[in-house]
Amino acid sequence: LFDMPAVLQLVKCILPFLALVFLAFSAQPSEGVEVLHNYYSMKEDTEELANQYPDIAIYSEHGISTALDLEIFSVDVALNITELSQEELEALPTMYIDGAHHGNEGMSVEATFLFLQDVLERSAANPDYLAGKRLVVTPVVNPDGYLQDCRNNWNGVDLNRNYPYMWGMYGTSDTRGSCPASGTYRGPSEGSEIETQINMELMRGMNLYVYFSAHTGSNDIVLPWKITGEFAVPIADWDLYEYFLNESTNVSGLTYRDPSGAGESIAWGYGARTGVSVIVEVDDMQWSPIELTTIRGALSNELLMYDLAWENLELFGGKLEIMAETSNSVTVKNIGWGAAYNVTTGSEVIEKIGVGETKKINKNSNTLLYNRLIQEGEEEDLTLVSVNLTSIIDTNNEATPSVDFVSITLSLVIVSALRRRK
Repeated sequence: LFDMPAVLQLVKCILPFLALVFLAFSAQPSEGVEVLHNYYSMKEDTEELANQYPDIAIYSEHGISTALDLEIFSVDVALNITELSQEELEALPTMYIDGAHHGNEGMSVEATFLFLQDVLERSAANPDYLAGKRLVVTPVVNPDGYLQDCRNNWNGVDLNRNYPYMWGMYGTSDTRGSCPASGTYRGPSEGSEIETQINMELMRGMNLYVYFSAHTGSNDIVLPWKITGEFAVPIADWDLYEYFLNESTNVSGLTYRDPSGAGESIAWGYGARTGVSVIVEVDDMQWSPIELTTIRGALSNELLMYDLAWENLELFGGKLEIMAETSNSVTVKNIGWGAAYNVTTGSEVIEKIGVGETKKINKNSNTLLYNRLIQEGEEEDLTLVSVNLTSIIDTNNEATPSVDFVSITLSLVIVSALRRRK
């Protein structure tokens, strides 16, 4: 009935005009008002921003949306990124942020873009700001919904109820949603939507430490699943979560709460991929093309929370620092925000080294192994950390044996057995 490319081009032209008309009738002369991006301007600005930093940023597209064939795009950021192999890139501790699971939540997209901009600018000025870690940003998970200012995707599915982890347990609907009314339709099956599948596949290519999914509506922090009331499930790494949440409140003023529904992206992010995952409700505004203050001003406190996570990324979980080392022992201190588990250098296994705790460990190889979280995820060893130790000359002038296959294999078997027992 319609020429779809012509319709999309018309929408592209009309959206900014409608926003300006809205401004004319709603804004006071003294107010600092900004028009939010639309899909096309955000895509263009994101690609242009990445191209300004070719040594540390790569813009890429990962597939198209359900109906309108709009690209789902992201930016990958790491030091000397063009010189890294895919394996090296995927090994880096990673912070992943996305926006617009719900297409009517425009400020969620702005938050991802501004944080990306901040990290690129700071890293260009000081490469240490980026050293040893990776940032991946997907501003728009739901392009069809974002273009239409609609919560759901084209199929009427609430993408943030469509993820496989705890899918359909609570807070979802079996009735397809329609625009502009909101809905919580979970979809015909778990992970049924192409947008969901693309986002999951992206996360599977990361050593995920932290995942922030930006939303709007309540201006707070949402946990990956309920920890109180009906359907409550304990968070295995709650001590780490609680520390991080308290630090986040200190810098942003945001408090945390249980989610209103199951099958959310953050449940999958933590449950399946073991990243400390939360929704950041960056603003209470929805269904609006404008911000009545400046966009950055409205998001200033929330962006401080993003900064906190990025600047302390490697501390999310156990983080063992080498304090001293001899030919037959190594002394480590846990400087992370959480405990380290199943710590070994080849023979004995220390089940837990708590936050701030120092421990001397007998060496049976030149590799230190430990798990930085309790949560295991959908694959083995997602939280396993391996640290190469120094070869130290002992009193008989014999070097400590280098790591060998047998000792490492034994270590992994012991660690795996302990985790299954727990």
